[in-house]
Amino acid sequence: MQVKVLGCYGGQLLGFHLTSFLINESILLDAGSPTEALSLEEQHKIRHICISHTHLDHIQDIAFLSDNRSLKRLGASVACRTITIHALPENNRVIKEHLLNNVIWPDFTAIPNSDDPTLALVDFEPEQPILLDGITITPIRVNHPVPCTGFLVDDGHSQLLYSADTGNTDRIWEIANAQPNLKAVILDCSFPNAYQHLADLSGHLTPQGVKQNLQKLTLLGKIPIYLYHMKPETLSLLRGEVEALDIPHLHLLTQVDELLL
Repeated sequence: MQVKVLGCYGGQLLGFHLTSFLINESILLDAGSPTEALSLEEQHKIRHICISHTHLDHIQDIAFLSDNRSLKRLGASVACRTITIHALPENNRVIKEHLLNNVIWPDFTAIPNSDDPTLALVDFEPEQPILLDGITITPIRVNHPVPCTGFLVDDGHSQLLYSADTGNTDRIWEIANAQPNLKAVILDCSFPNAYQHLADLSGHLTPQGVKQNLQKLTLLGKIPIYLYHMKPETLSLLRGEVEALDIPHLHLLTQVDELLL
C-alpha cells in the first residue's frame, strides 16, 4: 500500500497544506489540498474520496478538484469521468446542501448532467467495510463536534489506521487491536499541552492526549505512529512536547512523506 501525504496540517499558512492522503494514486482520505499537491494528470487518476467529516479543512478541495475534472472531461478525456465521494449520510447531505448548492459552488453532481456527473455522493455506515479499487476501507466513529469517522485501510496484506480529527476516543482502538496486519497509525495531534481546553472544546488531541490514547493500542512501540493536524502557528512548541513523550516510533508527518506499508 502506498500512502502519499498531500497535506497534514490543521491550519493553512504559506507552505502548509491541509489534510489529504492519497492511497495508491486513486483514493483520497479527505480533500483538504489535493489540487495544491498534485498535477492535473495525477488529479485525474483519483476515483474516490473518503470524507471523514465536513469541516472545511477536510473538504475544501472537493470544489476545485471537481472543477478541474470537469475541464478535463471537456477536453475529451473518457477515463475516470466521475469522482465518487463516500461519507456518512449526514455528511453527504451537508456537502450537497451547503457546498454543492449552486450558491457556494456549482452542483457538480449534476454537471454536465445527473446521468453522467462529475461527482457522485455515496453513503457509508460506520463499521461497514467498502471495497474501492482493491482497498477495503472501514469507517469508524470518533470523538469530534460534528459527525466524524476515522478509517481502517486494508489492502489484504497491510492495514493502516487513520484517526481523522478526534479527541479522546475508544472504539477505534478496540478495532485496531483486533487487526492482524496493522502496520501504522495516523493520529490527530493539533495543539500543544497548554491549549488542552481548546483541544477539548474542538475535539482534538494534545501530546498528553496522544500519550493517553496510545496506551489503548496493544502494538504501541512496535509500529510507527504518525501525528498529523498540527497547527502551524504552534508547531515548534508542539514538536518539542512530542519529542519529550519519548514514545518509540512516534513521528510528526510532513507533507512530503510517502509511506509504503
